[in-house]
Parts: sequence; C-alpha cells; structure tokens
Amino acid sequence: MINCREYSLKLLTIKDRTKKEIYEKLKQKGYDESTIMQEISFLEEYGYINDSNYAQKFINDCVNIKKWGEKRIYSELIKKGIEREIIDNLLYVDNEEEILMGEFQKRFKNSDLSNIKERRRIFSFFMRRGFKSSAIQYVLNKNSAFEDCFYDDTI
Repeated sequence: MINCREYSLKLLTIKDRTKKEIYEKLKQKGYDESTIMQEISFLEEYGYINDSNYAQKFINDCVNIKKWGEKRIYSELIKKGIEREIIDNLLYVDNEEEILMGEFQKRFKNSDLSNIKERRRIFSFFMRRGFKSSAIQYVLNKNSAFEDCFYDDTI
C-alpha cells in the first residue's frame, strides 16, 4: 500500500485540493485519523494546501470562465469545505449585472421575452447559475419592454 505522504502528494499533482478534499480522499484510502491529521498539518505547513488561495482561484475561475453568480460560488465553496469566514472575506462579484448582460446577449439575444414561459426559463437558467434575482430581473427588463413581476431574492 502506498504511504500517506506519497498518496496525498500524488493527489495534489493532479489538481489543487482543499483540506476537506484531502481528508476525504485519505479516509477513503483507509488511513487512520491521526495519520490523516498529521499529513494535513504537514501539507499546510509547507504550503501544499491553502484553503484561502484555493478559494481565491476558484472564485476567479467561476466568475471569469464559468460565469457564475455569488450564490452558486458560495454554495460550491461550502461543499468543498472552505470555511464561511474565508468565503465571506474573498467573495465579492462587483460586475454581476455586466456578466449577466454578456451571457444574456451570448445565449438568449433572439429570445421572445414577451413570452412569459420563455422569460421564466431564462430566469431559472440564471438562478441556477447563482445570480441574484434582482440582477436577473434588471437584465431581462433592460432587454425587453415587457415587465414581469419582481422575484424575491430569498428564493
């Protein structure tokens, strides 16, 4: 059986991982709790894992490449085991409406926004991507004369 250090370093050569992801992989492999915790301490001490750096890179990729909104990014970081305090300090998307407008023009510019069913489909698409309902509503209204009801951000 491959030793814990070799396995954890092998995992990190494939891709960056969070503390939680390393912990889960090592646990799956059958290593005991104390060995896993020692290995995670070693990896943190030598800078092989850093949840704050991971979160910053993840946020940049999600905003610039995947075109996700804050809610989706927040949710994904929580799933990856990033602490809420780190996320709160790093996550801020200041150009959400701009991103939305670009994605709308790219994907839905020829859509019939006077059709309520089509409008709701587009709205749902952007909600799944994690954008605030007020920003989505703004972009939809900006691209049509049709005014839909205001959607609550707490959905």
